[in-house]
Amino acid sequence: MTYARTVVKCHAEAINDRDLVAYRETMNYPFTYQNYNGVALTIASADEVGASAPPPWEITLQTNPDWLRTEFDQIEELVRSVSSVVFKVSFRRLDQSRNCDGLYQAIWIATCQHGHWGVQFRHNLGQKVDG
Repeated sequence: MTYARTVVKCHAEAINDRDLVAYRETMNYPFTYQNYNGVALTIASADEVGASAPPPWEITLQTNPDWLRTEFDQIEELVRSVSSVVFKVSFRRLDQSRNCDGLYQAIWIATCQHGHWGVQFRHNLGQKVDG
């Protein structure tokens, strides 16, 4: 397993655990998040996460207040270089009863800065459509 894939999995776990410290450690900065509904934010440093920039679990809970955790169905490497890897991820959001509100897909990019692998860009494409 590559460092990039490992950091993507740890990033997802930190979100599910709502662990601010672990989440910050799995990122590279500046970090950018874009959402299908127009939300976009760029975070310059780890200090901003949880202060001036909300963590992703707070954003998810605004649109899906029953969300408990996210399960990944696929983490597919699309392209790589020495310093970055682009992943297509497919996932489902589950509530406390393990009900699923839909299948989602996103693009996550992990980069290596000064020997540290971290997720630096996430674009949530929204619910998956057939065709």
